[in-house]
Amino acid sequence: MERGQPSPPNLAGLDAVRLAQVIAAHAYGVSVEGLSAPTRGDDRIAMARKVAMYLAHAGLKQTLRSVGHAFSRNHRAVFNACKHVEAAREDPKFDRTMEWLEGLLRRACEVPS
Repeated sequence: MERGQPSPPNLAGLDAVRLAQVIAAHAYGVSVEGLSAPTRGDDRIAMARKVAMYLAHAGLKQTLRSVGHAFSRNHRAVFNACKHVEAAREDPKFDRTMEWLEGLLRRACEVPS
């Protein structure tokens, strides 16, 4: 690993939603704690939160309510985050990134594709 690069997160022993949070936070270079903060945060934190919610709900089939609870948000916020990410997937580069993150999360959680 090159100097100045963040080390990969240790994923052992994390539950599925927490794992989605860790992966999204690492991908966006933000803190995991920032994803559950009561305020929106900057644009990177907000997008990382939406991606993590999407990964947990769409990728791991967690309920809107359980995902919302993990992020200190309501189910409607999770629904809106998922809609935002789905719309953003129209961009091929973003879609490839999401496919990669989903695959990483599924492998880590041993969820079949």
